[in-house]
Amino acid sequence: MSYLLYCIFRSPPQLEREAVTGVGAQPVSVIEHDGLGGAISELRKADSDPDVGSVLAYESVAETFFRQRTIIPMRYGCAVHNRRDFGPLIDKHRKECDTLLRRLEGLAEMAIQVSASGGEEDDEICLAAIPQTRWPDSNRSGASYLSGKKLYYRGADRKVERQNEFAQAVCRPLAGLFVERKVELPSRATSLLMLYFLVPRSSVDAFRETSRRALQNQFEDVRISGPWPPYNFATFSDDGRFS
Repeated sequence: MSYLLYCIFRSPPQLEREAVTGVGAQPVSVIEHDGLGGAISELRKADSDPDVGSVLAYESVAETFFRQRTIIPMRYGCAVHNRRDFGPLIDKHRKECDTLLRRLEGLAEMAIQVSASGGEEDDEICLAAIPQTRWPDSNRSGASYLSGKKLYYRGADRKVERQNEFAQAVCRPLAGLFVERKVELPSRATSLLMLYFLVPRSSVDAFRETSRRALQNQFEDVRISGPWPPYNFATFSDDGRFS
């Protein structure tokens, strides 16, 4: 029998045994090893390939524990084959778990989503960044090809530079309200800029209010969400996996 692992945390002397239901309506239990605890539930074969409902149920469990304590939230699919495997897994990642829990102590994740579309100027940069394989003229000279290649990379670099400047403009009014940040630049498929912040739990309301007041007057389509478990800051060195 496999078990989904939702999150890891330090085991307090008397851990609350609140009734929590997880993926597939399975009861969530707490397993402990040498000062660290994990929230787990039985993983049915049908839940190995999750749908939206399963993912939401999984995240809800992590959020329940996050409201009570500092946690390392796992990604959906992190599992142990049986309860006995939890101890060796913790021993393998003990140093990283301790480091992450210290780093995340008292912090929450806030997210800001902003449309980074720049109108005509951005369209020009995108046009300059069209890959060479899309150009129909197969008889171009070598010099013309190299010139086009140079134009392509110059346009791509300009676009990334402009997106980074945009991210800096979003972060500037929030200085002093967060301890770490991560930026996801827009891709070709979307113009959305995603920013994630580690914020002291005591400063969440101030962060939200400052963000709303400072950004909604400067940018379009601003969305502020959180506080969430710090998914984007709880990564392990082994390609981000915990296994």
